[in-house]
Amino acid sequence: MRTSCFRGRAARAVEGLDLSTVSRGDSGRVRDSAFYSLAPLALGLLSLLTPSAEAAERFPGGRLPAIDTPASAYGNDVRPGPRGQPNADDLAGIAERQRQQGHPATALRLAQRVLAYAPDNPQAIQTRISSLANLGAHRRADQLREQYRPDWPQATQERFHADVATAAIRDGTQEQARLERRHRYATSNLELVKSLETLNANLERFPAASEARQRTRVDRLIVLRQLNRFDAVIADYRALQRDSIVVPSYAKGAVGDAYLARRQPEVAAELYRNAIDANPQAPLSVRTGYYYALIESENYAAAGEVLAQMDIDTPIWRSRPNATASPVPNWERSEVDRLRVLDATYRHHEAAALEQARGLYRQAPRNTDVIDGLATAQRSRGWYEQAQATAELAAAYAPGDQATRLNIAENAQDLENFPRWQHTIEPLAAQFPTDSAIRRNRLEWQDRQHFSLEGQGSFGRSHGGNAVNGSQDGEYQLRLNSPWSEGGYRAYVEQSYRWGDYDEGTERHDREGGGVERQWLRRHWWAGLSGEHFSHDLGLELGWSQWLDDRWQYQLRTQTQSPETPLRAERDDLDGRLYQAQLTWRQNESREATLTLGALDISDGNLRSDAAADLTQRIQASAHHQTRLIGSLSAEHNSQSEADYYNPEDTRSMGLALEHDWLTWRRYNHAFTQNLTLGAASEWERGYGSAAGYDVTYGHTWQLTRTWSIHYGVGWGQHDYEGERERRWLGQFGFEGVL
Repeated sequence: MRTSCFRGRAARAVEGLDLSTVSRGDSGRVRDSAFYSLAPLALGLLSLLTPSAEAAERFPGGRLPAIDTPASAYGNDVRPGPRGQPNADDLAGIAERQRQQGHPATALRLAQRVLAYAPDNPQAIQTRISSLANLGAHRRADQLREQYRPDWPQATQERFHADVATAAIRDGTQEQARLERRHRYATSNLELVKSLETLNANLERFPAASEARQRTRVDRLIVLRQLNRFDAVIADYRALQRDSIVVPSYAKGAVGDAYLARRQPEVAAELYRNAIDANPQAPLSVRTGYYYALIESENYAAAGEVLAQMDIDTPIWRSRPNATASPVPNWERSEVDRLRVLDATYRHHEAAALEQARGLYRQAPRNTDVIDGLATAQRSRGWYEQAQATAELAAAYAPGDQATRLNIAENAQDLENFPRWQHTIEPLAAQFPTDSAIRRNRLEWQDRQHFSLEGQGSFGRSHGGNAVNGSQDGEYQLRLNSPWSEGGYRAYVEQSYRWGDYDEGTERHDREGGGVERQWLRRHWWAGLSGEHFSHDLGLELGWSQWLDDRWQYQLRTQTQSPETPLRAERDDLDGRLYQAQLTWRQNESREATLTLGALDISDGNLRSDAAADLTQRIQASAHHQTRLIGSLSAEHNSQSEADYYNPEDTRSMGLALEHDWLTWRRYNHAFTQNLTLGAASEWERGYGSAAGYDVTYGHTWQLTRTWSIHYGVGWGQHDYEGERERRWLGQFGFEGVL
């Protein structure tokens, strides 16, 4: 699952960047967590309003003299006033200097003392209003400004309006986070939308070159990003660059989020890195965004270093207020731990991811983010029923949670519960149209409503014998599928063609056919008719397949005009009736075994029975490489050994193959993978004894778009047939996609 970056879990686990994912591998990959950690942005905005400075020498620790003390207690520069109070103008001036030095709380208390005995002092009134604004009490400050209408310079008036707008952003961001925690998504953006309207009005009000207007343009980046208007963020950022306005580091994380959402991870990574370099204590959302940008850039080594540093810098507990107080939990630690689970999944370390997810669940069994992460880890191992049960638990705790609902949709997709998939993903997509993991999952649902096309073919050339394939041979199959109906039905038409050059001449066989199939709840049946030119030698194919649970699957199949019939038997107007049963055991994504039993009843009286077993074990996996070892055993018996086609009485084979896939390049929905297979076997044929067999294949797989892919390759092999050593070259090609 390569939950895109955004897997819809910032808080959820920043498709899950599916992300979701991620997400989402989402997966999209599950990767939207950078988009939902809102508290750090609020803190960044608040820091603009409350500048820090060293403790004032005049009032150590912010302690003021007692109210009834003489003027000299405030300093030698404060004159006595009437009735023994300090001079109002002197004390008001000190209050303003305290505010400008970064002590708005001290300034506010001094100004209020002045106003207690000099209520009309203009400096004290202005300092009181400005101090309230610096402390974030902008509503009260605005009320006092409207009441007193102080005679401020134009630049001060503009700064005040900008401060009010910044505070509204902070409050709107916190309100958005609060409502989303309560799953009240429909109203979560209302305050931010109002703050955006205020910013837009200020842009019209402030002069073009004023500091307040530049700050408003920067603040607008924050609001647009919180509203997921990523194109507008990028447009505004580029306009600021054209105007040579330096964007402060606290806003670069928001711009990085926008570039990441618009699939420009290299640009996003640079912005995140600049923000972190400027502030090593940058919010976690910026650091997780940097991690996802590196993942999206396929730079897994650097992403691992970033995650390791986050792991070091994010302790379980925050510092205690004092030695006797209980330790304060660091809630950011939970997000880092969940990100470590996703990171293991991205690198195809599914067992490690599941173990980590289980550990988090034991520590926080009612945390829905943790439960969703556990369900994702189970799904990555192919345990869809377990994942569904886990997701249902999260839904019981938080039925309206965005990440949980996406998890339910993805599980329904894997379990082929198509009505539930539709009824879950459609409302989600309507409610969260900008979430990349949700959007991708909905597109996958809509793919079922389109025609699809698939095809594959091969061409071979043999030397040293032509008992099986002839000196040259080839085949291809094409299939066109109709859209799926709501009940899980679809129709299909197909064509197949086989040919081979033998000593006695060229043999060709082509068939056209059609049928219907149904797929639902991990059950699959199909029925089709095919014949030469739809009329001659009509044959029936019936099949049934079912998963009994997460590990066991069986399949039954029969064909009355089987393409397994040898070409030279077809030349003699012989036909074969196939009966086949297959049992699959799948422990997890790394280990699988299959047993196949079959019988081909050829109309000349020959019964060809065979049995085959294979075991696949993944022996290596990383983000871009996977290696599998496949062991196989097979045996075949023919009841009549005398025939015009290759028909040994008994054959046996025991082989070992090594497969390696190298994901050489990937860019979201586009990827290039190299595939290499090396195989060797000990083969035995009655009357001729044992011989070694070898096969080598090399190919490429291109993911052209989200829905279209092609693959091709070449192969070489050596095998003995009837005592003759045959060397064969093979070329292959295939494609599939949605129309």
